[in-house]
Amino acid sequence: MALNTIEFTALIGLGALVAGFLGALTGLGGGVVIVPLLTVVFHVDIHYAIGAALVSVIATSSGAAAAYVREGYSNVRVGMFLEIATTVGALVGAGLILYLRVSIISIFLVWCRCIRLMRR
Repeated sequence: MALNTIEFTALIGLGALVAGFLGALTGLGGGVVIVPLLTVVFHVDIHYAIGAALVSVIATSSGAAAAYVREGYSNVRVGMFLEIATTVGALVGAGLILYLRVSIISIFLVWCRCIRLMRR
C-alpha cells in the first residue's frame, strides 16, 4: 500500500509525537523510537533515519532540559561536561558512519542490545 504525502506526513508526525513523549518521560533520546520507526515501518535508509532523528531530538532535548533545569533536577556542571563529551562522540560517530555499511551498523546495534540483555 503506497501512502500519499499527507498520509505519510501524518504518520511520521504521530510517530514523532510518541517519540517526544517517551523521550521526555524516560530520558531516552527520541531516536530510540524514531530510527526504528523510519527504517522498519517506512523503509527509509538508515543513514537518513539517523540524521533525521538527530535533528529532531535537538528540539526535544532542549525543551526537556529547560524544564528539568527550571525544576532544579539538573546538575548544570555535569550537563556541560556531558555536552562536550557527547559532541566529540557525535562528531567521531558521524565521521565513521560515512564509511560503514548498513550491515556493520546493524551488527553493532544488535551486539549492543545483546550486551544490555545479558546484564539484566
